[in-house]
Amino acid sequence: MKCGGCQAVCPTYLETRDESMVARGRLVLSESVIEGRLGLTDGLKERLSSCLSCMACSESCPTGVDVVKLLTAVRSLIVEERGLDPVSRVILRWILKNEKGLLSVTKLMALCARIYNFLPSDGLFGKLIPFTRGGTKRVMPPFGGRHLRRGLPEVIKVNKPVSRVAFYTGCMTDLIYQDIGRAVISVLKKGNVEVILPKGQICCGAPAYYIGDRKTAIELAKRNIEIFKTLKVDAIINCCATCGTMLKEIYPLLFNSKDSKLISDKTVDIQKFIADRFEIFKPRTPNSELRTLKRVTYHDPCHLRRGQNIISPPREILKNIPGVEYIEMEDADRCCGGGGAFSLKYYDLSMSIGRYKADKIKKSRADVVATACPSCQMQISDILNRAGIKAEVVHTVQLLNEY
Repeated sequence: MKCGGCQAVCPTYLETRDESMVARGRLVLSESVIEGRLGLTDGLKERLSSCLSCMACSESCPTGVDVVKLLTAVRSLIVEERGLDPVSRVILRWILKNEKGLLSVTKLMALCARIYNFLPSDGLFGKLIPFTRGGTKRVMPPFGGRHLRRGLPEVIKVNKPVSRVAFYTGCMTDLIYQDIGRAVISVLKKGNVEVILPKGQICCGAPAYYIGDRKTAIELAKRNIEIFKTLKVDAIINCCATCGTMLKEIYPLLFNSKDSKLISDKTVDIQKFIADRFEIFKPRTPNSELRTLKRVTYHDPCHLRRGQNIISPPREILKNIPGVEYIEMEDADRCCGGGGAFSLKYYDLSMSIGRYKADKIKKSRADVVATACPSCQMQISDILNRAGIKAEVVHTVQLLNEY
């Protein structure tokens, strides 16, 4: 139809007002390539790579066009025809496939983050170091901690388990936000759930899939499927919206097989797993009225709300935590502008998109912003710091684990 309804919800269009930066424009350009009226130009590649894959356009499309899948397919065509740039090739086809390589790069990033935080943000350094605007540096994620799975046994046993689950940690939880992973395990143990941390699990393949490197995405997916399909578990738990969407929704697209469907059927976000079995997880804190009251709001990760249709479970959890006053944020489902690598490649646009989210958080007057995606957590921490808003950003399960 090319009705343009996507204009009202597309984060990049709302900031740029550029027709080529909205779903309708991107699809027209893609159609021109298919019909031979336009080649795979650098301009086309730029327009497609600047899409956040937030799925807001697909959700609002009156005819049900799945724009993200279409644009991802065109990105794949570009990669097949023109190849990957050198940096993406190294990251996607060597580092993500190699656990030791990924660990080494994470350690290097930890060193770089310490140097970055040490350097002054004004004067000459303020002009030279990246992601510094107006004397304010980017908030760096907590690189450098011991990776989650290395410090834990493969099977975390409990007495008389009511359930047995596998925990797909994902790269960011395993290597950067280990506190989220520890909170997930702690909450599951409190609910008397036995947890398996399978050896050999690897990146879900999302960075490769969304950039158009289908070959690498398929290879990573195959390796994870081979590991998880043999486990006798009730569910495959994840705490990252993007990882969960890959395992649950994208793997069956990459492989139309019994094994991929098995993984998809068993994959469940930790918040939904808890909400579905809330009686065994519900906090029972004595003297809860004595605890400090926290005003908490919630940000919907795009790949959780639109990718998996998980909306009410995190809100149910937050409303039932003692000492929490839940505040529903305006436009809680609007993209924060993170988008994985998007915030690295298009930092200024990412921050412009994020300002809207920061304003809504400020208006909520929340002390804490809960979410369910490490990438969103990283982005929101940065935009709040840049806006001078003092609010803590955590995963929903981290709050639950406090009680």
